[in-house]
Amino acid sequence: MKIKLLDGSINEYNKSMTIKEIAVDLSTSLGKTVIAGKVDGLLVPSDFIVEKDAQVEIVVNKSELIEEIVNATAGFLTMVAINKIDRNAINAEISYKKNDMEFNATFFADPRWKLDQIESLQNVVNQLMDKNKIAYKAIDGKILDQEFSQNKYFLELGKEYIAKNGIAFCYELDGVKVVTDQVILLDLSFIKAIELQQLTGSYWKDSAKNEMLQRVHGLAATGKKILEEKKAMIEERKSNDHREINKRLKLFGFDPLIGAGLPLWLPNGVIIKDEIRKFINEKRWEYDYLKVTTPVIGTVDLYKTSGHWAHYKTDMFQPFKAGNDEEFILRPMNCPHHIAVFRQEPHTYKELPMRICEDAFQHRYESSGSLTGLERVRAMEITDTHIFVRPDQLAAEFKSIYKMVKEILDTFHIEIDYLSFSVRDPLDKEKFFDDDKIWNEAEAQLEAVLKDMGVEYKRMVGEAAFYGPKFDIQIRTVQNHEITVATIQLDFVQPLKFDVTYIDADQSLKRPIMIHCAQIGTYERFIATLLEQHKGALPLWLSPNQVEIIAVGGPESEAYAEDVKNMLRKQYIRARVDARDERLAWKIREAQIHKIPYQLVLGPNEVKNNSVNYRKYGGEELIEISKNDFLNKVLQEIKQKK
Repeated sequence: MKIKLLDGSINEYNKSMTIKEIAVDLSTSLGKTVIAGKVDGLLVPSDFIVEKDAQVEIVVNKSELIEEIVNATAGFLTMVAINKIDRNAINAEISYKKNDMEFNATFFADPRWKLDQIESLQNVVNQLMDKNKIAYKAIDGKILDQEFSQNKYFLELGKEYIAKNGIAFCYELDGVKVVTDQVILLDLSFIKAIELQQLTGSYWKDSAKNEMLQRVHGLAATGKKILEEKKAMIEERKSNDHREINKRLKLFGFDPLIGAGLPLWLPNGVIIKDEIRKFINEKRWEYDYLKVTTPVIGTVDLYKTSGHWAHYKTDMFQPFKAGNDEEFILRPMNCPHHIAVFRQEPHTYKELPMRICEDAFQHRYESSGSLTGLERVRAMEITDTHIFVRPDQLAAEFKSIYKMVKEILDTFHIEIDYLSFSVRDPLDKEKFFDDDKIWNEAEAQLEAVLKDMGVEYKRMVGEAAFYGPKFDIQIRTVQNHEITVATIQLDFVQPLKFDVTYIDADQSLKRPIMIHCAQIGTYERFIATLLEQHKGALPLWLSPNQVEIIAVGGPESEAYAEDVKNMLRKQYIRARVDARDERLAWKIREAQIHKIPYQLVLGPNEVKNNSVNYRKYGGEELIEISKNDFLNKVLQEIKQKK
């Protein structure tokens, strides 16, 4: 048997070897630190048996894969502990959320576990970490059926793993067996700290269509110091969560009587939203977009024609009747409405591209478990545009859209994490419009444009919209969540479905290509991202309250403070006088807590000099300048969007 190593060298063995045995053969020190291996690219446990020629990589405890493996091990030990406490509990799935730094162990129990049982579970997990070694074997479908006939979850997952990799991994400790495709540490000396955090409800495979199970959440590390660092990072993330920031800034709210996921925008939040809207509209004007307004409802027939009914019916609010015959839906998408705008009158080839835009309200029935502050809601306002172009204009228009979006994101100092090019899965005839010719042409055209632009992108098979390929601009939030901040989609299908045409130079009717683009997605998600990125300390031009004025020294100072406020507000600078009967230090602290960019302290000296004393957010120094100079300074910063 020939084993090819990463450095290109080849070792020959006359018998089957485990990953651990190969590591020991290579060097004694390697044998002491090996935790797993890769065989022809597949990550496998250290006791995995290599039986034929293969490329092998030895994974040691200093590898970046240690985090994934340690957390999978913690999930396994938690499952063993669950069965030691409750023999009738049925384990389901181990998972690891890298972005959240936590592992999960999902299980079914009747009666359901209560949160206070976490402490007992933690004690058992701690005892299990002192065990020497976990037993491992690779299993096929036959063994899976024999050994796990009483566990429908392991049977389902095991079959998926075997279909994907040819095998599934079976681990055993103290008589408890678990099936997974994840690699765990067989030598438990490499794991030093596991801390169980929470017990929650969880749908099987995270789908509301499936039964409700329970899930243990926890943290794991190779050392207690590393675990404490993780906990500190998580606490910092929590403090920077837009929902926590909102408690101080009072931007939005929810009311269960109105409904889950239906945000109420409060005065401070509306200011932020309006400032962003003003900037987006200026950009649209610069790039020659036509603003329209369309209804927030549409007939069922509208969405049946567009194809949304067939593909997204379960994500829509249920239809409602008006009168005897008409049936309407709360708008989940705007494209059919903008097509209706285009069709109001005939258009010639000279009028294209036609760029239709709208800040449009949409409603989608997200599952209650997925609702997350402003990041995921059921009512949203989207910066939506639909552009009708001739085929010969496609490349130039796509580049123009990308340039516009990039300029917008740069203004907000949002860095692009990566770009994804989403294409259909040609074998999926249900999810995607079934016309190979249209899809092949659309994907080829868009990919040619991307290559011409010279941008790097990831090709994502099966992630396209049902009507065409798309180009997503992905960012990573402070919470380390990956989100789509802007999308550019080609649509060759809806113009066909609605029979959209333009009059070409030869007077024949031609079909335009429609491009969908949401420059910053929804205001809700975008503002959530901004709040977290800036930790609530928004730049001056976006801040709901830009200048907090504090008067000290009596009525004359108070009157002067009102004069300064009025001077600023006449120039549309958002200024406010803090007239509360509190100490100066308390007022300054309050302004800092509420992340106000400028605080002015005005006393007899400022009245005499016709000046202001200002302090910037986060700073300690008080700087005195004339009130007119301060006005000009603030106006300039706002203009420059600092």
